Amino acid sequence: MTEQTVVELIQPPVEKTRLNAVLTIAGSDSSGGAGIEADIKTISAHKAYAMTCITALTAQNTMGVDAVVETPKEHLERILQANFTDFVDGYVESPLKIVKTGMLTASAAEVLTDYLPYLRENSIRLVLDPVMVASSGKALVDDDTMRLILRDILPASYLCTPNFDEAVFLWRAANGLPSDAHDFDSVDSFVAFVVKLQECLRCENLLVKGGHIPFAHGKRVVGKTSVGDEAHIYDILYESKSDRITIHKSLRIHTENSHGTGCTLASAISANLANGESLSRAVALSINYVHKGMVSLEGQLGHGTGPLNHNVAPSTNFLGVASGIPWDVTKKEGSFFSYFKNHPSIKPSWEKYTKHPFLQLVATNNLPFDDFLYFLKQDYYYLVNYAKVHGHAASVAPNCEQIEAQTKVIANIMAEIERHKEKLAKKYHIDYEKADLDVELQPGPACIAYCDYLTKIGREQDFIAIKVAVAPCLHGYAEAGLYGLEIRKNFDGNLNKLESQDQSDVYDAWLEDYASEWYRTAHEDGIRLLDTLFQGEVLSKHRQEELCVMFRDVVELEIAFWDEVVERSKQRR
Repeated sequence: MTEQTVVELIQPPVEKTRLNAVLTIAGSDSSGGAGIEADIKTISAHKAYAMTCITALTAQNTMGVDAVVETPKEHLERILQANFTDFVDGYVESPLKIVKTGMLTASAAEVLTDYLPYLRENSIRLVLDPVMVASSGKALVDDDTMRLILRDILPASYLCTPNFDEAVFLWRAANGLPSDAHDFDSVDSFVAFVVKLQECLRCENLLVKGGHIPFAHGKRVVGKTSVGDEAHIYDILYESKSDRITIHKSLRIHTENSHGTGCTLASAISANLANGESLSRAVALSINYVHKGMVSLEGQLGHGTGPLNHNVAPSTNFLGVASGIPWDVTKKEGSFFSYFKNHPSIKPSWEKYTKHPFLQLVATNNLPFDDFLYFLKQDYYYLVNYAKVHGHAASVAPNCEQIEAQTKVIANIMAEIERHKEKLAKKYHIDYEKADLDVELQPGPACIAYCDYLTKIGREQDFIAIKVAVAPCLHGYAEAGLYGLEIRKNFDGNLNKLESQDQSDVYDAWLEDYASEWYRTAHEDGIRLLDTLFQGEVLSKHRQEELCVMFRDVVELEIAFWDEVVERSKQRR
């Protein structure tokens, strides 16, 4: 009798993930290195959901294309209709964020043009990778299709990502004249060309890849001149609305594994955009992914120009992929905390937060106690999630000192949570063992939005970003506690508007907690550790701006947190 073994599989614990979708409209590469195949691998590697519309089937390998069969126009229409009906229509917020194109046949260009108003109406951004020129220099699109792309598709595009040869081709097509772009001999002239090209194409943003034109010592390398390790590649991003140029400089990579770099880069950018990255950050992270894919493949795949290794893990740590301007503000501002709170874009919000009407109402006993209790329940819910974010920060901390610091922070948060339990469990009979504790604690919309934001930062950002995002809570409450306590000490009116002295004592205790020595110590430790964290760090100007925006966003969430309580009180009067 055949031996049988029953293996009972355990249901694994699964953390649910919301996937953002990218639709790629491109040709199939049967060798798997470029086209739809590369797009799917790249989008999936970036934890986004890949959808497809295949414009053509190829018979090809790493040495060349043998045959192409185009998809009929009617079938392309049905593919797009099927995808849009299922992934866009009927949603409050569609999971489809980006449509990315590769090789566009004449039929595909026509169908896409018909859908441009639909994409605009549904806030779906178009990333156009203009696959228009073969490596031999032969045009891959006919004149009518080129005119359609120039007239309709490019002006509707959020981003266009040509390599240098494609950029020159687009310049000639748009102007009807030969380009002088080959004549420039400096990075500055390359940048000027990119700006002029964007003005011609009218796409919102333009990324011209410079892999075909290396520079050494500031001068363009012409022909096959060897300059060893001194050659650099410049990928130029121009954002027209902000009139901002970002130059991505990197060492030239010598490898035979470069098939599909353009498709891969555009797909990586698309996935990063779909997942909420800014354009500049998405481009930098995506270039890094392509570079890792080019250098990490061991051995030979195919007899021609080999593919990338799409299985490499994409970087999410911006600091790990780019360098920039040394950021030291302590001499001028005293601390990074002072820099953030006094930043022109943050200071008004910081003042509103740390001198919020909620504090005035608490300090003068003018906030009904039921509303304060509602706040305490939310705040407990928030603190639990706040502790979790700090726990995640510990897991990505760069050194032992920061890990130890995180344990102290979490210990302080747990002490704060215990104070909540003292108020809620013993005095107001909140049962912390209940299965429906979330219902019992009644987290409001503002609290949920705040927790979701911090969770997203903790999941997607680096250690520095997490620490910046959690800073407004720690430091803001230190200032808020002192502000409220000062009002309470100097208030000339009646502080006995509550139902009992016990309730007034709760207000006293809450204000005194955040004005206490233990909290002041935590506040001062946090300032010192933030300065230590930034010491010696080199950040791009754009990254500095991103961190400021992040700090301000959290301050605004803190304001909304208290706004909700005050508004609730007004509505109940």
